[in-house]
Amino acid sequence: MSSTEKMDFFEVGDLTSLICTDPNVGEVVRATLRDLNFKFHTAETGEIAIERTRYNPYDIIVIQDNFAGSSLKSNAVLNYLSPLSMAQRRYSMVVLIGSGFKTLDAMQAFGQSVRLVVNTTDLPNFTAILKKSWTEFQAMYRIYKEVFAALGEK
Repeated sequence: MSSTEKMDFFEVGDLTSLICTDPNVGEVVRATLRDLNFKFHTAETGEIAIERTRYNPYDIIVIQDNFAGSSLKSNAVLNYLSPLSMAQRRYSMVVLIGSGFKTLDAMQAFGQSVRLVVNTTDLPNFTAILKKSWTEFQAMYRIYKEVFAALGEK
């Protein structure tokens, strides 16, 4: 999706996502998110992605390791999200896609400060992988979010 295409409009209660990938990977990601009833925005550059995360609370953020021609170490979106406080990061599940990862490897995900890593060769199974991980993410932080909602925090 280019910047000239229509972005999804988010309403209260919508499942929201941000896609930071190349066009080929983006097609698979968009199809998966549609299947799981998520609305999405797509960013073409790291700057656009960072700007959108400042103004939109995304439930899922999908990032490709070499997004916008960067390397894993110089990925602007990952470098922006990594130092955020855990209080902020618990509201967004960050997914990192790349050829150097072992899909569902929790230690690799932890090392990259994301919730889920997916190898590009496993993209045909992305819907099942994301559905499983999203369910686990929601279960893990359900009580945390409920307590903060009751306190009027978010």
